[in-house]
Amino acid sequence: MVHFRGIPYAQAARFEPARAADAWDGVRDASRHGPICPQPQSPITPVMGTPSDALQDEACLTLSVSTPVASAKPRAVMVWFHGGAYVVGAASFEWYQPDVLVREGDVVVVTVNYRVGLFGYLYSPGVSPGNLGLLDQLAALRWVQTNVAAFGGDPSCVTVFGESAGGHSIAAMLACPEAKGLFRRAIVQSPHLGVGFVALTRAERVATTLNNSLQGLSLRTSPAQELLAAQRRMQLTLLGPSGLDSTPAFGPVAGVAPLPAPAQTDPCRAILHHDIDLLIGSTREEMRAYFDLDPRLTALRDLPWLGARAYTRLVRTITDRVFTHPVQRFADTHAATGQSNVYLYRFEWTPQPAPFGCCHTLDLPFTFGVEGWRNAPMLGNTPPEHVAALGRELRAAWTCFARSGDPNTKGTPHWARHTPGMSPARRFFGDAPS
Repeated sequence: MVHFRGIPYAQAARFEPARAADAWDGVRDASRHGPICPQPQSPITPVMGTPSDALQDEACLTLSVSTPVASAKPRAVMVWFHGGAYVVGAASFEWYQPDVLVREGDVVVVTVNYRVGLFGYLYSPGVSPGNLGLLDQLAALRWVQTNVAAFGGDPSCVTVFGESAGGHSIAAMLACPEAKGLFRRAIVQSPHLGVGFVALTRAERVATTLNNSLQGLSLRTSPAQELLAAQRRMQLTLLGPSGLDSTPAFGPVAGVAPLPAPAQTDPCRAILHHDIDLLIGSTREEMRAYFDLDPRLTALRDLPWLGARAYTRLVRTITDRVFTHPVQRFADTHAATGQSNVYLYRFEWTPQPAPFGCCHTLDLPFTFGVEGWRNAPMLGNTPPEHVAALGRELRAAWTCFARSGDPNTKGTPHWARHTPGMSPARRFFGDAPS
């Protein structure tokens, strides 16, 4: 296996759309990952753990390619877009080491860093056009089409895959005319489709609140870390007097390029590319990654008699509203035309004891292998070997789908193609509910 790290796929000044990266002469050092977009610490580090330190810089439009040894036959390509609520994250974190996927699946894996937070998703006419992070992702896919054959990949067999905001981004790409021909298949893990795309009025309110939080800073010229402090002040204001308004501040803005007009905030109604094979799903208790960290909600859970039951019901209700039901509706909508293969799953595995239940991001150690997740609190004290077997099963399904559009592998339960109105009791990873 060979790694080529920190390859610039594009370049951009602050609040400018990405353009092709400058060429270079001679041999380029590809032994180290590139910088990550300036960002705060993730609010769910108590769940996922803290990644190793990484250089933060606005010149962050790089990707890394991991490929098996040379072969005469081009391999399927999988392009990873990380999550992080559009405000944090980087594909170069050790969590997303692609070695196991490459080795077990015999695929080429490309991992992409893109702009997040105000640098990637601020919509403020005259300052930032909005959706720059989404434009970054499309620029990376164009780079893949042009260059991946040199790394042993097949540009006609590209699968995009992503979790959380990464999966939500893929839903946005399925609505972008510019994405035509850039990928053939999509694996979408735990997208918050119930939130939808950002409405223009919401984006304008975010911009106004950010401007009121600048305290004399300049969006164009102030240092990135000072702007992140303003972003934090803005987020606290947007929470509202009760501190309960958790509507994301940033994300793809409906009707703003590359998302087409007229604006459509419902991802299910915005789908344009129905010919893309789709594998999509979520975990059983997504919201525990957030609710278990909120002392007001854990106080409810700890009340005698009905506290635990009420808390469980709240988790399931909001998980269903934000993740489970919109994911199924997205699968229904995409499958309705009959133009592609659609597969729907739910991730059910839960560690014992279960610090955060079957929460958001719990599927990632199974996607990439447990090595980068050994210190993740959400896994509790689970021995790595207890993750290994289900991880191999999930990765085999993912890479088989990337090669053929069908995730079924020998020796595993048959996974039926999804059809509209199909029972939600589809393919489970881990124990199905009783």
